[in-house]
This record gives sequence, C-alpha cells and structure tokens, in this order.
Amino acid sequence: MKHLLMIAISVFIFSACSSKKAIVEEETLPKDIALKPDNNFTQEDDQRLMKSLIQEIDSLINEEPCTDVANWKFTAIGAKACGGPSSYIAYPVHLEDEILPKVTRFTSMQSTFNTKYGMMSDCAIVLPPAEIICENGKAVLIGDRLEKEEVE
Repeated sequence: MKHLLMIAISVFIFSACSSKKAIVEEETLPKDIALKPDNNFTQEDDQRLMKSLIQEIDSLINEEPCTDVANWKFTAIGAKACGGPSSYIAYPVHLEDEILPKVTRFTSMQSTFNTKYGMMSDCAIVLPPAEIICENGKAVLIGDRLEKEEVE
C-alpha cells in the first residue's frame, strides 16, 4: 500500500511538471498587445504602399495648374527617423480637405516604417520654405524662412 501511494504521488508530480512545461512552450504571443507586430508586410510591401500614396498625392496636386500663388499653401510631409518632416509640398487651397488627410496618413506610415525597420536619417532639420512661386504652371517652393530673414 505504501509503495502504491508513492507511485501515485510520483506520477502526479511528474504529470504536473510536464503539463506546466507544455503551457510555457505554447506561450509565444507577447503579453502586452502593444508589442504585437503591426502587420505581416515586408519592407518592400510597406515601401510600395507609401510610394502608391505619395503618387496619389502628387497626382492630385499636378492636376491643378499654378496661376496664382494666393491659391496655394504648403505643408510638411513625411517623417525623418530622428524626428521632424522629411520635406514640404505645395498644394492648391481648394483641395486641402482631400490632400491633408492623405499627407497625414503618409507621414504616419513613414514614421511607422522608420520605427519598424530601424531606419536612420541625417537628422538635419528641414526648414519650411520661404515662399511659393508659380513657374511654368507648377507651384515651386523657394528657399527657407531663415534664408529669407537673413536677406531682409
């Protein structure tokens, strides 16, 4: 009877240890949902999505001829890995409601891309342009605000 009790306890202990081990091995998901990967896209897929969106933005802007700079504004677009915008674009004021959400989405996508793939940049500050001019029907951004202030 004593041996039977020892065997039963031993079997119970070994089975408890092996089931605990199985649970630990199955635990492959992160405990915090914030650590979950954003998606299963590759770097090339993400680049393709960003390229498609920037082409869409450029296409909207290029449909509008620049004849009067009063009808144009500029905004920051993109995100450098070190922070700040990667550049600025000019856009027609009457398309602001259509273009700015796309610009915001692109900037967010680029920021996520930089973090996801550990991108690095030159960390140089990209200053806003000093002005917009119309040249051959296209809006062109000229200089930066610091250059303009130094001239004045």
